[in-house]
Amino acid sequence: MINVRGKDMLFIEAHGHVWEKLHGIRFNYQPLVPLEDGRIRVGNFEEQFLPPEMRDNTCKIEVMQSYEKIMGFDKVVLLQTPCYGEQYDYINKIIKDNPGKYVSIGIGTPQDKKMYKETAKKCIGEYGYKGLKFESPDIPFDMLADDKQFVFEELLKYNAYFMLDMGWGNGPDDFPIDQILEVARRYPTLKIILPHMGVSRLWDNAELGELNSLKKVLSILEYNENVYFDCSGIPMLAMRAGQDYPWPIMQDVLKTAKKMGAINRVMWGSDMPTVFKACTYKQHLDCVVKYSYFLSDNELENILGRTAELVWFDNK
Repeated sequence: MINVRGKDMLFIEAHGHVWEKLHGIRFNYQPLVPLEDGRIRVGNFEEQFLPPEMRDNTCKIEVMQSYEKIMGFDKVVLLQTPCYGEQYDYINKIIKDNPGKYVSIGIGTPQDKKMYKETAKKCIGEYGYKGLKFESPDIPFDMLADDKQFVFEELLKYNAYFMLDMGWGNGPDDFPIDQILEVARRYPTLKIILPHMGVSRLWDNAELGELNSLKKVLSILEYNENVYFDCSGIPMLAMRAGQDYPWPIMQDVLKTAKKMGAINRVMWGSDMPTVFKACTYKQHLDCVVKYSYFLSDNELENILGRTAELVWFDNK
């Protein structure tokens, strides 16, 4: 629990990551090669991917559990994602050893129908994960192609989430907003999660002020009422846009979500550990709870935990 505005509120970390071995892919199936001190290589490109304190490029559950005590998390969503690589055995043991505390999601394999159905059966049917996660630039696929509709049809069979990170860059596979809007229109009962507020080019100074890309993302609710968002990682995007703590874009994003009737679809999450390059855990929390005066107590309570409880931990 967390005490905010004199009230104890359920507190759920809705976007965290842990892993034993970093072995992912990025940018159209290119292998991510861990180096040392938080650095990685993809093709000929090297990057400070993690905080340098993570010298062996691991982020084990003990790190998260220490932060649970520091921050007061009641529950945590441990997302698996293409860039870190699947950690199924590791995550499954964590969930088994801590019933009711953690949930996870599998990694989508849209490149092959048979493989995809096997992945869905294993991750959702056997492991009990809540859905499958996709990243537009890392595992790109044409969401509107006739021969790719199995991606969504299979998730509908399981009543599971389609989680899509639409990308943090300006490449040809980033921000496929028109495709996801059409998917939402075609499948109005498909459950969708767009992390990082759909990213929405929030790193781009041209977006500051009007936030037109974010508004287009939020318009997805006109087609499908089963869509949720998280505000994880925004300090990293704000830093790229030249902003410092408390990152005014975070407040602008939440104001826009409220104005468009989407605020109760937003969950708080961090995107740890990569976000630690831009801020501390506490700063990621404080930029919401200390500067979002425009949110009612009920709206804030939904963001901090109640919406994530409904989305991730309700077994209906």
